[in-house]
Amino acid sequence: MAFGVALVGAGIYPKQTYLSPLHSVDAKLVAVYSRSRKSAADTAEEAKELDGFVSSNFELYHEERSGPGLDDLLKREDVQAVVISLPTLVQPALALKALAAGKHVIMEKPIAKDVQASEALIAEYEAKYKPKGLILSIMEQYRFDEGHDKARQIVTDGTIGQLTAVHGRIWNKVSPGNKYYETEWRKKPEYQGGFLLDGGVHFVSLIRHVAADEVVETVSFAKQTLDYLPPLDTIQAGLKLKSGALGTLSMSFASAKREHSYVFIGSKGSLNVTCGPQGTKLVVEDDEGKTIEEESIDRSNTYKNLFAAFFNGIETGKEDERGTPQQALADVAVVESVCGGGGQVKYYPGI
Repeated sequence: MAFGVALVGAGIYPKQTYLSPLHSVDAKLVAVYSRSRKSAADTAEEAKELDGFVSSNFELYHEERSGPGLDDLLKREDVQAVVISLPTLVQPALALKALAAGKHVIMEKPIAKDVQASEALIAEYEAKYKPKGLILSIMEQYRFDEGHDKARQIVTDGTIGQLTAVHGRIWNKVSPGNKYYETEWRKKPEYQGGFLLDGGVHFVSLIRHVAADEVVETVSFAKQTLDYLPPLDTIQAGLKLKSGALGTLSMSFASAKREHSYVFIGSKGSLNVTCGPQGTKLVVEDDEGKTIEEESIDRSNTYKNLFAAFFNGIETGKEDERGTPQQALADVAVVESVCGGGGQVKYYPGI
């Protein structure tokens, strides 16, 4: 079944990242909304390059004086699902508005600015819209990465024994001119952590997904290193997992040294996970440091897997656990904990 899809938000990321995967899962693009007509039109032109992707009833929506706006888009009966990619602070209200119009919703991470706002969104969704069979999903693509799934299998099938420690090192430097930095809402974030929230939920989700475990307590130091990355850009944290495993999370968006790696240590060996543009590299070592398995896994199907899971959930009436709001809330809860100096994590699934 081809679902009619509307894009709400037509920035750089949705234009470059969503269109081809949506086309590959046989969605039909029936509408694009943006504040400006030009950005909506630019995204539409990209979409038209994909054969058969744009519906014959396609239309642009924007907030300029001449032309239909978001309310008009949400009245369309041929829009079954809305894909939202907008600033963190405005997404929850728009998600609820789309759900109230009877649309299934998949929205960008993070789910909201903090635990309280995330819980409020989930409570309203579960009270009003989930009983109607509507799905609210969060686009945390790290849970749909095939390399991360293979890493999870290695951890859970006993290859490295019982998990005892997890260490994440995510170091990068965001500078003026970076396409993600050059958005006003990221330059002056009105939410905790800045890039530590916006990007940090990815890295927390990877740790939780691969470990098949939950972070239940943290201790941390956090600071702002670069004056153009408020309110924080660097954290060094200790982690305690539900299973009793311990770990560390070193995350900075102000680092002259670049790295994106994780180590999962078990009683019989370890798994090293390195993420890069070319894919996810997995190296399994025994307890003497000898490599016993090595594999690089392509990441190109990640968004295809994500959207396929979302539409399958609509079709079957059963949401995919990897995209649930509760999973996204758990990511935000860990980030909130480490940004605030640590303590008991306020939420994790099954609490």
